[in-house]
Amino acid sequence: MTTDKYLLLITEQLKSAPHNKQVEVIILQSIADIEKKEGADLIKPFLIKLRSWLEDLSPLDCDSTQWSRLRYAVIYLRESLMMDFVLNGESISSL
Repeated sequence: MTTDKYLLLITEQLKSAPHNKQVEVIILQSIADIEKKEGADLIKPFLIKLRSWLEDLSPLDCDSTQWSRLRYAVIYLRESLMMDFVLNGESISSL
């Protein structure tokens, strides 16, 4: 599956999540899938691309509940990537 198709799939899953905890589960499952299929080295670049993809979505393309789930996903991804930054001592420009 191409990256863009996978991003669309995850986006639709996030939009249909019944609550924020499910958003976290979807993201964690996508990480596990990438690690299993592609390797751990691609997880961080994919998460950065997913965060960017979600940030670029328009609120006009979904209802308020869906938008809330997508915004929560962005916040969750940002916090996850920042935690990785803190734990690994990487440059902030890599985010």
